Amino acid sequence: MNNIKLFILAVLFFAVVTAVGQEKRQLNSTNDMVNNPVRSKISAVGSFKQPLTIEIFSSKEKDNQNRAVVNGLTVKGVIVSAAVSSVGNLAGGAGGGAAAASYAATGRSANGKIKITISQAETGDEASTFTDEQGNFLLTLSHDTLHTIYVNGVEYGQVKLMKTKHDTVKNSINNVR
Repeated sequence: MNNIKLFILAVLFFAVVTAVGQEKRQLNSTNDMVNNPVRSKISAVGSFKQPLTIEIFSSKEKDNQNRAVVNGLTVKGVIVSAAVSSVGNLAGGAGGGAAAASYAATGRSANGKIKITISQAETGDEASTFTDEQGNFLLTLSHDTLHTIYVNGVEYGQVKLMKTKHDTVKNSINNVR
């Protein structure tokens, strides 16, 4: 009888150790994906004429319309200056005077103090911020769905937010504690 109890305890111990090890590997794998994201260029809509490119830190996933997917509800990104050839369009185009002058004076476009808004009209989910001097921005939203990105109030493109398995596992662990 004692051998049976000892055997059952050994099996239970092995099962618990294995489950914890698998959970830890899953969390580490997901952490690597979240902590080592890929810079993805967001496609600008045809009406966006300013010489700016937005890159976000995303997963390697794309949705069925080839849009970048962000795992989690925090969007981290950067505004990157466009190529020199597009600056000529700014000088004669509407809304480009300040950026064109900045480029002419410094050889690069001014990426600081640009207002970035990310919103989802159906849910009313919205967050705004201004870029720092290097063009970096960080926004946290509430819903995991398709969101629209605006630059200084002009629609730029879209990004898909998806809660990660890591968030779900982390919440489950916290609920057990």
